[in-house]
Amino acid sequence: MPFLKILLHCGVWLFMPMLCHAVDNSVLNKQRTVFQQAQKALNTNQITQFNILKKQLDGYPLQPYLDYLYFRHRLNHVDSKAISRFLNEQKGTFYADRLRNIWLDRLAKNKKWQLFLAHYQEPQPASRQCVRLQALIATGNTEQALAEVPALWLVPRSQDKACDPIFKIWEQHGLLTDELRWQRIQLALHENQFNLAKYIAKSLKNANEANAWINQWQKIHHNPLSLLKQLPSKPIKNQEVSLTHDIPIARGIIQHGINRLTRKSTDQAFDAWLRIQPAYRFSEQDKLTIQRNIANRAALRREDRTLEFFADIPAEPWRVRAALWQQDWQAVQQAILSLNIDQQQTPSWQYWLARSQAKLGNHDAANYIFQELIMDRNYYGFLAADQLQQPYQMNHNPITFEQSELEEFSQRPAVARLHEFYALNLSTESRRQAYQLQQNLSPQELQLLATITHKWGWHNQTIALLGKARYWDALDLRFPVAYDTAILNSGEKYGIDPSWLFGIARQESAFNPHARSYVGAMGLMQIMPNTGKLIARLINKPLKRTSELLNPNRNVQLGSAYLRRMYDQNQRNPVLATASYNAGPHRVEKWLPKHALPADIWIENIPFDETRRYTRRVLSYAAIFDYQRKKTITPLSDRMTAVKAKKP
Repeated sequence: MPFLKILLHCGVWLFMPMLCHAVDNSVLNKQRTVFQQAQKALNTNQITQFNILKKQLDGYPLQPYLDYLYFRHRLNHVDSKAISRFLNEQKGTFYADRLRNIWLDRLAKNKKWQLFLAHYQEPQPASRQCVRLQALIATGNTEQALAEVPALWLVPRSQDKACDPIFKIWEQHGLLTDELRWQRIQLALHENQFNLAKYIAKSLKNANEANAWINQWQKIHHNPLSLLKQLPSKPIKNQEVSLTHDIPIARGIIQHGINRLTRKSTDQAFDAWLRIQPAYRFSEQDKLTIQRNIANRAALRREDRTLEFFADIPAEPWRVRAALWQQDWQAVQQAILSLNIDQQQTPSWQYWLARSQAKLGNHDAANYIFQELIMDRNYYGFLAADQLQQPYQMNHNPITFEQSELEEFSQRPAVARLHEFYALNLSTESRRQAYQLQQNLSPQELQLLATITHKWGWHNQTIALLGKARYWDALDLRFPVAYDTAILNSGEKYGIDPSWLFGIARQESAFNPHARSYVGAMGLMQIMPNTGKLIARLINKPLKRTSELLNPNRNVQLGSAYLRRMYDQNQRNPVLATASYNAGPHRVEKWLPKHALPADIWIENIPFDETRRYTRRVLSYAAIFDYQRKKTITPLSDRMTAVKAKKP
């Protein structure tokens, strides 16, 4: 029985009666087996057998995917009409888009420009954009093509080689001016692409002068203090290629030099800036940008002169953090009130405004703000509730739907394809199909799909779908108590609150046991292989293979042991341990204050945006998992022990 007929006969497989469910599963399992056999036949080039098997899959959601697999490696041997027909019939699928791009490259190689243009679709990388312009020129649309070249030219890095022919034609038409060359040179210099800048400068009429400026930029990049010391403190007249010549390129080089020096010493950068500034006609915006950069860098390092560097620079969050670090509550309030109105109204700055009001004795004003904040389920709302000693507002609102609505949605071909990719453990295809759906479904449809993927146990995809739908209140789906046996066992073994472990796993991988980060972290709790090996040895259970980190039980065991190690090494403070889990213990040690500091102030001053967000989320997630586990909620204030001073 064809797949869709089964669905119509039995209803959606997810909610069908037992008999229908058994029939459905039996047919589906047979279809899946045939699909896998067809794949194998295709991979071994048994085309006759492949076609026989494919015919047995009429109505099966992944039958068209087999056509894609067939076409992908046989583009030179398949009639272009067949490919065009497939692309039209499968429009909107990820595999049609992938086939189209492979085919476009083949068409361009064979100079079939009309066909290329007929099937070209945005978005595309720069390489195919440039090939499209070649196609336009080849088909007589030169003026249109050349009008689009500047956008591809004005980039700070080398473009793909496919753009070289179109740049050459553009230049031959006299459209590549020295002004455009200079614009790209300066873009390249701001990205430290000195070789590209020098290459472009060769084509300038004043190439020697341009190279001299580029060399000045490169020198100040590598040794800013030496060159800045040579600059005047009063205006002088100079028409040579020199940083003493007050023209835009010289000011740009000086600004770059001060920014570079700021990385090494904010004191030296600030003093150099005060001395040099009167000799040059920097714009007010440039002056503000330079001083803000110095002050922000000082704030990141929690330096004593930070507020001096900021002075009265408005709309600067790090000015607030610097005042918090020094616990100068009047300065905190002034800095918050200098933010633009949208920034001021965010939960973070409202919380700190209330904290400053309370510290300055304005308790009624503080409590009014805290009362407003506690209605939200987030880190600052929970902190505000702790200030007022009130319970947390979890605001759980599950997704509601009609059964018939969910059944109808489940029968859509795109959803059926997603289920089959997932059931066959085709993880790459599953992710691509889910991403395609995310781009095209309405918020309500995304909620329905999230309901389905949750029942499959595909938690990270459920969380992503609800994020795309911007539906935050379905706590049962967004914060599932997943892998609870492993987490509860490890929590008990290593003396760690399970809700804290749930919070770490939720933030690290969204409960994806197969997650791999771009830096190589693996599994539920995102453990680096070397860290996993070290911890495994320390607990007397060595790793035999790195792939063990993708086993949920093993991953949670090692992640829990590592978190316990971070806890013991960091003042037995959950805040420091959480930050260390993300950023590493050596960094956190450098971030410790000279004097004891309230944990909320310390968290707000974590230099890395990622680690600051991570720590806030894990702590608030721990409270949410208390709620999800039907446990008494541990207040954040109990988890956020004051941070002790750095040891001398």
